[in-house]
Amino acid sequence: MVIDGTTAVVEIEEGLKIIPGANTIIASFDKLVNWSRLSSMWPLTFGLA
Repeated sequence: MVIDGTTAVVEIEEGLKIIPGANTIIASFDKLVNWSRLSSMWPLTFGLA
C-alpha cells in the first residue's frame, strides 16, 4: 500500500482505519483488547517461573 500523505481515511482491514497525515489509527475497542491479549507476555513469565 502506498500512502501519499493525504488526510483521507484508509481502511486497512475491517474495523481498522488509519489517517496517514495525522499518524492516527482508528480501531474498535474489541480489536484493541484482542490485540493486547495476543501481544501480552504475562503467560511467558508464569511459564518461566
